[in-house]
Amino acid sequence: MVERPGAGAALTVGRPLSEFSTNSSVGHCLAQRLRKVAGRSIDFMTKSRCANLVERYLRTRGRRYFRGQHDREYFFVASARPRRLHVHLEISPPHDDVLIIRVDPGCFFPAADRPWLAHFSDTWNRRDRHVTAIVHASCDPQRIGVVARRSQWIRDSVSFEDFASFVDRAIADATEFFGELSPVVELPTTTRTLLRDAG
Repeated sequence: MVERPGAGAALTVGRPLSEFSTNSSVGHCLAQRLRKVAGRSIDFMTKSRCANLVERYLRTRGRRYFRGQHDREYFFVASARPRRLHVHLEISPPHDDVLIIRVDPGCFFPAADRPWLAHFSDTWNRRDRHVTAIVHASCDPQRIGVVARRSQWIRDSVSFEDFASFVDRAIADATEFFGELSPVVELPTTTRTLLRDAG
């Protein structure tokens, strides 16, 4: 597996669970319109190799998962300490051979904590781990989010074992990142400020 340059640009910010649906069927009217293009019957349901690998991974790992609004999105909840993590596996819309993994804690942080969260994420990212930690804005200006993510070009020749190992490592690193973040998050803001200034 080789990381495709610029693949990170295709990453998207996580969506709330309410936008996900377990119904991935195509409406009858829409399906008819799609098949009438240029008078030919086109099979839009053909899955990419990457999508097949993702679904096989989820089945073999025994994950109960949800599909997103589009067939290229998958979501499941991973049990981790001290809190559960939301794991999103998405095949990049413009490139069906690029897998995007996003893991977040399913909660937001006060916007006032942006400086230390950014510092914490930068420190993590300097370790050259399997996921990159990113602090991002939310629709509420008083809240910010943190996501651990990775994008990877999935070659046609990749074995299932290599694919599964890659996804496992990314999720394990994201779990470790949020595990290290949680004890710091639980400290009161004034304590965090004193600890940050002490060093």
